[in-house]
Amino acid sequence: MEADLAANAVKTAGALILILGVIVCLFYVLKKARFGPASAAGMSRMRILSSLSIAPKRSIALVEIRDEWLVVGVGTDSVTLLTRMNRPEEPAAAEATGTPAAQSFRTLLGNMTGRAPRGEE
Repeated sequence: MEADLAANAVKTAGALILILGVIVCLFYVLKKARFGPASAAGMSRMRILSSLSIAPKRSIALVEIRDEWLVVGVGTDSVTLLTRMNRPEEPAAAEATGTPAAQSFRTLLGNMTGRAPRGEE
């Protein structure tokens, strides 16, 4: 009788381990495949490029979604879109069009605002 009890306990433990293994394998496969509306729409290519803390529990983040950059303000209770812009060209593409790839931030800002940077006036 104890042999039957031991055999049933081993069978039950084996079945439990098998079922848990199947669940873990399915989870892994589904996670890698990324099924769902986000992957169908191409929205799975979202990533945070940079984040800057400006106060306790407040920050500004640069998020890339496809070919668009979003600057968002992140607080404790909300996320607010500050601005959106197209992703800049890659450096190789910029060199091909004749745009200098090593422009300083000051020069780029001056070009955007229409003012010449100090020292270049």
